[in-house]
Amino acid sequence: MKLYEYQAKEIFKKEAIPTPQGQITSSPLEAENIMRNMGKEVVIKSQVLVGGRGKAGGIKFASSPEEANLISKQLIGHTLKGEEVKKVLIVPKQLIRQELYLGIALNRNAKTTTLIFSSAGGMDIEELSKKLPEKIVKINIDPVIGIQNYHFNRILKYVDYDTNLISQLKEIAKKLYYVYKKYDCVFVEINPLAVLEDGSLMALDSKLEIDDNAEYRQKDLMERYYDKTTKEPLELIGKDAGFVVIKLKGTVSIISNGAGLAISTMDLLKKYDVGVANILDLSGGATSEKVMRAVNVVIEDKDVKIILFNIFGGITRCDEIARGIIKSLKYIPQNISIVCRLQGTNKDEGIKILNQEGINAVTDLEIAVQKVKNLILERENK
Repeated sequence: MKLYEYQAKEIFKKEAIPTPQGQITSSPLEAENIMRNMGKEVVIKSQVLVGGRGKAGGIKFASSPEEANLISKQLIGHTLKGEEVKKVLIVPKQLIRQELYLGIALNRNAKTTTLIFSSAGGMDIEELSKKLPEKIVKINIDPVIGIQNYHFNRILKYVDYDTNLISQLKEIAKKLYYVYKKYDCVFVEINPLAVLEDGSLMALDSKLEIDDNAEYRQKDLMERYYDKTTKEPLELIGKDAGFVVIKLKGTVSIISNGAGLAISTMDLLKKYDVGVANILDLSGGATSEKVMRAVNVVIEDKDVKIILFNIFGGITRCDEIARGIIKSLKYIPQNISIVCRLQGTNKDEGIKILNQEGINAVTDLEIAVQKVKNLILERENK
């Protein structure tokens, strides 16, 4: 789950990472009053979850309350890089000597956490890595010991800062790592981490993404910050039913017991030029009742014309899946066809159960996908 900038800054403030005092609003008139109370020039920042806001015109400066009102009208309710701006964050404009970059990310390739630093902040890190890769320092962090003072030795080779600034940088990096661990982040970023005219460091922008798999540990945070308005309705229905659902563009719904199996199924469908409407992961050990719940989720998608079950039984029993499919028939609209591929534990019994109800199940995935393709062609030729 990605947080908006103002939400990430609330966490930063709670954990004593220096950030500017700002106010969030969805009203241009309130924006005008906020600036009037601040009594100085402000930065008006669109609150969206996409990157590159500055270049896209989503961050603007105002030098008067009336200008703050006008700019807020231009931003609120309009689309920025495909996302509607519903709120803006208003912060005092800072006098900046230099912009740095500081981030911590889950590094799946290295199977660890990586601290990322650059003396050329303000740019998107991906853009920076392309244009100025020599300006980026990446340091893998042992999760057992966390960030230590010696980690900064590599950073100091690239910068020439006074002792006070280095001390601040170490302190903020350690606090950022604490945030990363405490809130189960996969990514947390300060960009820019500004060196102000008085020599202090301040987090002027923030990004924070929480691992969805840690929802059980971060329930309060999820409830406070989860924004349903940014989610696909089908994915919310799936979430409420206890499933991970991904909405796509197509006519075939894939129900499988495993995300990897679902993706490989989608790849094979693509080979046959078949579009996928959605993917639902049953996970392991699915019961017949769970299969019924899954079916009731995917049929909420009005694009679905075919449901393809791809089950590889291990702890999941194919006969239990088959019973769930049979129980679901009364809910499935007549214009939706069913194709089943069962393989693994109790597959023969599962296929027998389905065949008795007139549902032709197979053990070979490619044959199942070919059946899906033939059904689509039959529909097109009617």
